[in-house]
Amino acid sequence: MKLYLSNISEALPRHRELLTPERLQKADRYKMPDDKKRCVAGGVLLRHFLGDTRIMDNGYGKPIAENGPAFNLSHSGDWIALAIGEDEVGCDIEKPKFVSYEKMGRIVFTENELAKIRGAQDKMSAFFTLWTKKEALLKCMGKGFHRPAKSVDVSGDRFFDGEKCYFLKTVSFSDYVISACAADSDFKLEIEFISLSKL
Repeated sequence: MKLYLSNISEALPRHRELLTPERLQKADRYKMPDDKKRCVAGGVLLRHFLGDTRIMDNGYGKPIAENGPAFNLSHSGDWIALAIGEDEVGCDIEKPKFVSYEKMGRIVFTENELAKIRGAQDKMSAFFTLWTKKEALLKCMGKGFHRPAKSVDVSGDRFFDGEKCYFLKTVSFSDYVISACAADSDFKLEIEFISLSKL
């Protein structure tokens, strides 16, 4: 799996020309400038790496390429992440902020996951590590939060769903936490920074 990261501050007016009509309409629906930039930046990365491949919906809100590789987009703060792989992939990037980890945790985390947070020295870091792993896994599985969050346990580095195995990796950079997930094969998480201003 390859993970590409871009800073939305490099999204330029000329990038609108690279977007599909659907992506352009989506960007124009956002009211906040940074939300527009995230949408444009995501569209530019998709166009750069997937070309003119038609993007469809899998029925649960996850975009999939009609005749292309598996991919997944995520964004938070100033950064957007694009994961690309041969089999199903999922990714999530978050800029940690203060949350009531106990209150939120009881809603989405299993007892194993809660125990991991309670036992951690840096509970906020543990919370967002588990949060991004859970998001990445559910997105990789293709159903997102249409599947109950507590039905998957990401306290380890892999999750078995019947005979299918999902592998998870987490990295940190700057103030961000990124988790990625791939189905059926362990992977090395390679990160490449992409300058949007050069695309």
